[in-house]
Amino acid sequence: MTHVENITLIKKTEVFMKKIGVIGCLPELPLEFPVEKPENSGNMIHAQAPLRMFDNAVYNKDYKKWYSQQSGFKDFVNSDCSHLIITLANSLSIDKPDEEKYKRLRLSLEQYDVPVVVFGLGIQKKNFDISDAKLGVEAVKLLEFLSERSRYLGVRGEFTKKVIEQSSSINNVYVTGCPSFFSYPEEFSKIKKNLENKNGRPAVSLTNMANEDERKVLAYAYSQKHFNIEPVSRITHSFYNELLNGSNPDLPYYWKGIKAKKYFGDIEDDSVKKYYLAYYRLFRQVKPWLEFNKEHVSYTYGTRFHVNMASILSGVPALWLVHDARTKELTDFHGLPSANIEDFSKYIEKGNVADLIDYTAFYERLGYLFENFNNYLTSNGLPEINTP
Repeated sequence: MTHVENITLIKKTEVFMKKIGVIGCLPELPLEFPVEKPENSGNMIHAQAPLRMFDNAVYNKDYKKWYSQQSGFKDFVNSDCSHLIITLANSLSIDKPDEEKYKRLRLSLEQYDVPVVVFGLGIQKKNFDISDAKLGVEAVKLLEFLSERSRYLGVRGEFTKKVIEQSSSINNVYVTGCPSFFSYPEEFSKIKKNLENKNGRPAVSLTNMANEDERKVLAYAYSQKHFNIEPVSRITHSFYNELLNGSNPDLPYYWKGIKAKKYFGDIEDDSVKKYYLAYYRLFRQVKPWLEFNKEHVSYTYGTRFHVNMASILSGVPALWLVHDARTKELTDFHGLPSANIEDFSKYIEKGNVADLIDYTAFYERLGYLFENFNNYLTSNGLPEINTP
């Protein structure tokens, strides 16, 4: 019997009685992040999704709290779980493929006997051109394995789906959007009201400080005294730590280009340092992040997808600045308000950011998005989730 056929034999009562194993992204980060331990705090938002959706979901690092008699997570899943959910995020890359990593992941997943359900698989590519987007041998082997272990292979957007289909013979690819989107449905009704109220201070999040458009957006955020939410950078956080410790460090390298351009007037080192001490934020846990948004943020904008996702999961509006295929496929699928980063960097010279934030398409699409995601879950033998 195949794994797909086995799914049809899993009764709903069995799914509720058994646990659901979860592996993949980290749901919280250690104190060593990001200076000593590189990670992306946005992945916590993604990792929390199955744990929020299913009361019987058990993350692989936590299972021994309740199931210490098991010799390992693999044994726990194979004996006590109906499914294994894996949160994958930016797992495959066209620009910088890692074939050995893909092979290791496939071999590790082969240890599990239960259906494997994918959450959030995406393919990273800097530009939007799909004509030269081909996956390597080990990437295809991994995808073929995953497609055989579930009725549908879930991916985050149409771009990823097209790349997989033109790189392989896989024909059960299903676009779910980003699963983290579905983890706090009760907050979506608050976005419109908060957009109208405009209480709090805006917050920015950026990706590539070598990019002039993003440096300009940072200069704008600094000039307006907007919060600066950092999900990754060791360099930026090390600078901030030195400031907290009373040192007088040089500004991070990217400020040299910002100062030279004088985008929004002269910039002095001391004023930049005061800005970071007052408005810089980094989070290692999801709950305080969402609480911060609710209490202090009017809206967020920037190129970091999950920083903006953390915003709307708090009921706070966000504007996505599109800079790569990943952001475009996700904002398109979810109907999220977005602007091209190059156009936006010109717009902020005269325009008001809040005027670009329109949630009309989002609310029109919301019912379909939850219906579509629930179809993915139930087709793979998992329970439905609540809709807004």
